[in-house]
Amino acid sequence: MIKLIVDSTTDLPQTYFEKYQIEIIPLIVNVNGVSFRDGIDISLDEVYQEMRKGSKIKTSQPNIQDVYDILEKHLQNQDDIIIITISSKLSGTYQTITLVKNQLLVDYPDAKITVIDSRGGSGVAGLMALQGAYMIEEGFSYDEVVANLIELSQNAEHIFTLDDLTYLFQGGRLTKAAAMLGNLLRVKPILDVQDGQIHLFDKVRHMRKALQYIANLVEERIRDFPDQIIGIMHGDDIELAYELRDLIVERISEKLFILDQIGSALGSHLGIRGVGVFFFNKKPHYYRNEL
Repeated sequence: MIKLIVDSTTDLPQTYFEKYQIEIIPLIVNVNGVSFRDGIDISLDEVYQEMRKGSKIKTSQPNIQDVYDILEKHLQNQDDIIIITISSKLSGTYQTITLVKNQLLVDYPDAKITVIDSRGGSGVAGLMALQGAYMIEEGFSYDEVVANLIELSQNAEHIFTLDDLTYLFQGGRLTKAAAMLGNLLRVKPILDVQDGQIHLFDKVRHMRKALQYIANLVEERIRDFPDQIIGIMHGDDIELAYELRDLIVERISEKLFILDQIGSALGSHLGIRGVGVFFFNKKPHYYRNEL
């Protein structure tokens, strides 16, 4: 049996995790000096509540023992394992899981364990997991699923904006003065992920213009693969996600969308009212365009 596992930065509605039995490796969320396993010891709603209160929130890679226990459980069940992680350039999660994988292969030399760097995270990792689940459901081989997921990761698009530049300052990407001035002038950064790293693509004033800018980028970058599922993830503001969806529909017609909250690990860095869109710029060997 092929077992699909993701880390907790992967954003996808809970119904899909349950339907396809996708297991989650929790990252660590630290709130005011107290550590919690993401999604286990603290819920997403609780994290956003703490953010609204101004609590100091940090995240870190998964606990090695948690990773070991999850993987060994499935090896004992003789499962072939595929793991999708956040970009190795944004977190040490990929490296931690790879370390545990190599340790386990000493005791289980015939096991199949593949760790796939999503080269991003959030909605892209969720969309990858969904396509992987579809392939497993349809009976594709382990190697076919792995190859298709790697192809998806190489052609992924992540475009997003923030409402409050304070979170970029806290993440070390802006000075405090620049963040304060940007907030005063209502500057909204347009960010994307290139080669697994977050880049400042442009900046505009006012959220409405930022959403229009993002919708224009989607129209441009999705041109070669228009018939696909688009993910929109939001920082505890579903109305903002609806607004971005409507702007995209105006430009490229009705599509299938998955809308969900940005998870704790990334949400704590993007902040309240951050919003992002996730899709692929090239059609892979396999793709099922349905929900």
